[in-house]
Amino acid sequence: MSVIWQDITWDIARAGGFTSYILLTLAVFVGLALSTQVQSRIHWPRLINSELHNFLTLLSTTFLGIHIAAVWVDPFTHFGWREIILPFASHYRPLWMALGIIGLYLGLAIGLSTLLRPRIGYKWWKRLHVLTLAIFVLAGIHGIMTGSDTHATWAMGIYVASFLLVAPLLYRRIFAGKKKRSGRIVKRPDAAKARIYI
Repeated sequence: MSVIWQDITWDIARAGGFTSYILLTLAVFVGLALSTQVQSRIHWPRLINSELHNFLTLLSTTFLGIHIAAVWVDPFTHFGWREIILPFASHYRPLWMALGIIGLYLGLAIGLSTLLRPRIGYKWWKRLHVLTLAIFVLAGIHGIMTGSDTHATWAMGIYVASFLLVAPLLYRRIFAGKKKRSGRIVKRPDAAKARIYI
């Protein structure tokens, strides 16, 4: 019976982790699509919006909770609360486990900043929201380095596909940001009202 329970909890932990990561990837993709205004450029239907982004983030967090709970009750891993909530406290691959825990705390910080957005202002909320990209990277490394399915073709396919989905929009976001920052207004001496964007 204990062997069957161990198989069930471990399968749930694996499924919860991969589902959470896939949903996180989609949430990051939608967030980048919104910030780079890709939708307006290629005339996509208004399917991609902030509500979808928030929904995907909430679903990802839910499955992350399932992943953590399943790992905690799994009789094989023997993880206590200390190893789940404290970075580097794990007896199993402490560095890579710590990255996952740090990603969890960054996610909680972003969630808290969203609730406090009226108090902290849009500017600080936006700065903190950029940490979502760090969560995406930390979650990917955590999954690759600690997952029991890492060497499986389908598992690596998920990680590679996630990277290929996010990378182009991230490049566009960085490039657009640099271009926007480099643009400045210069007044011509002969026309005070004229503007030249560099």
